[in-house]
Amino acid sequence: MEWSEGTDYCFIYPKEDGSAVHIKLLQGPYKDTVFKFGKVKFEERHGNVYLLFAYYVLESPVMKPKKLESDKDFKDYIGPLLVELMSGNIEQDIIDESGTDDSKESDLQ
Repeated sequence: MEWSEGTDYCFIYPKEDGSAVHIKLLQGPYKDTVFKFGKVKFEERHGNVYLLFAYYVLESPVMKPKKLESDKDFKDYIGPLLVELMSGNIEQDIIDESGTDDSKESDLQ
């Protein structure tokens, strides 16, 4: 799936936290779910490179946020969006090293 800002998702900049950026999904199985990415890193294991990332679900009409945070299907759904956002940032020379020590593994290689 190719993600399109304004069609598939939009950014939300909360007033109470000027350094955070939330993402709202605008269509698909998780429509109207709002979440944010946390710490992102790459890890090599047995010759494969894995993308590890934390994410926090802030609200969702699909299921309770805490349950969605441990849902593998949701993680697999937002993983490609993260890759696309990171690729776009690299192309624009935007690098941000903020995050938390929490990480969740994606099956992306």
